[in-house]
Amino acid sequence: MFASLKSLIVGTYTRFMPRFWLSMKPQYQWALGIAIVVMLWLATGVFQLGGHTAEGAAAQAKPASSVPSVRVAALTAVLRDATITVKGRTQALHSVDVRAEVEGVVKALHFEKGDRVKQGQVLCEIKLNDRGAKAAQAKAQMAQAAKELQVAEDLYKEGFRSKTQLAQAQASYEAAKAGASTMDIQLANTMIRAPFDGVVDDRYVDVGDYMRVGDKCAMVIAPEPFLAVGTLSEEEVGEVVVGDEASATLVTGETVKGHVRFVSDHADEATRTFRVEVELPNPDNKLRDGVSADIHIPVKRLYAQKISPGILVLDDSGVVGVRTVKNGVVRFMPVHIISDGPGGMWVSGLPNLVNVITVGQEFVTDGEHVRSVMDRTGAML
Repeated sequence: MFASLKSLIVGTYTRFMPRFWLSMKPQYQWALGIAIVVMLWLATGVFQLGGHTAEGAAAQAKPASSVPSVRVAALTAVLRDATITVKGRTQALHSVDVRAEVEGVVKALHFEKGDRVKQGQVLCEIKLNDRGAKAAQAKAQMAQAAKELQVAEDLYKEGFRSKTQLAQAQASYEAAKAGASTMDIQLANTMIRAPFDGVVDDRYVDVGDYMRVGDKCAMVIAPEPFLAVGTLSEEEVGEVVVGDEASATLVTGETVKGHVRFVSDHADEATRTFRVEVELPNPDNKLRDGVSADIHIPVKRLYAQKISPGILVLDDSGVVGVRTVKNGVVRFMPVHIISDGPGGMWVSGLPNLVNVITVGQEFVTDGEHVRSVMDRTGAML
């Protein structure tokens, strides 16, 4: 049985194989046959791998070809006052620590904290000690010198005094007069007085304290006018002029209108900013020194759009702006903030009509193609 099967296989093999193949030795036939099988297997694997690669590329190309969607809002520019807003604080225009000009023990105080005082009103009184006696002595010496001068003048007219002697009498009188005047000033300085109308904000001494020259008696603040003080950047300082209208919004929510009183010509060396002072009326004495305030200074009229601060983004160089869509392509546009408040932010620098991305601006880049969906949910503000 096996012999007949072998004979059948050999006959079939010799019938279908080419002559050159049958002329080769059996070992060469086996080697070449194995090589042909391996080559066919490898070729089949390449085709399958190529098929898988094409399928993977198609799978990867599929999400890349899909265009992301973003929400946009159409903004139209309106004419608006551009306002420079800076952080600042209130400050009394006149605030003085009243100090002693003579030394001595405090005899009496004529005020309490919070009292309103008039210019010239006595705040602190220092004991006279021997100043009263010295003042009396100086006045007596001046009177004596005045009589001696009168006698010298009479005798000079009669020829009994020389011109030099008359000059000596005049000098003695002037010296005595200066001494009496000095003692009068010393007496007056024992009464430390308010330099202007105002409010006593602090007291530094009590009765019985010893005060030296230069020691503080009290702080007096003039209630009106008040200042709102802030700093302007190098870009802003050129747009502000003394006399411009301005206002200050306090942390309490109160807004007080005034005008620009002073703009510094010299920049602070550390911050490169310029001091600005806005003068504010204070007829009801409601303003207090050192209260934080936002200072608003209108500078010009320009076209601006109102946006939500939440849609602002930064480009790679740190410039503030928004992402817009034009003809299906994302474009970054820088903006200049002209005012900010609870109701929204006003910016300039955009076209008069522009589509601004309100949702999805963090996930797209400049130059990317997107599909725009109009934002009708009021997410802008």
